[in-house]
Amino acid sequence: MKDLVVACAAGKVDGQVVLDLCDAEDKLGEADMPVAMIPSTGAVTLIQMDGNLSPEEFQKALSMAVEGCRKIHEMQKEALKRKYLLIKEAVEEKMEAKEDE
Repeated sequence: MKDLVVACAAGKVDGQVVLDLCDAEDKLGEADMPVAMIPSTGAVTLIQMDGNLSPEEFQKALSMAVEGCRKIHEMQKEALKRKYLLIKEAVEEKMEAKEDE
């Protein structure tokens, strides 16, 4: 595995561009724009937009979504590292227990 694909959504609610819309904001808001990317390359792999944004709002929403994706990517990496360490410790304990038999 070379990288993770990360996604989040920005949109427009009550005239404001926002990040990480809740279900009601997604359904009742003025626009919704999910964005997915590969953080190591910066490649955007998905942009989908429902609703209307001005060119300026689109740029702001895209920037917010990319920044959100970068933050999520850091959290994903940390979660995977923690999980890997737990698995590694469990395997090592199991191996030690077998050696003690």
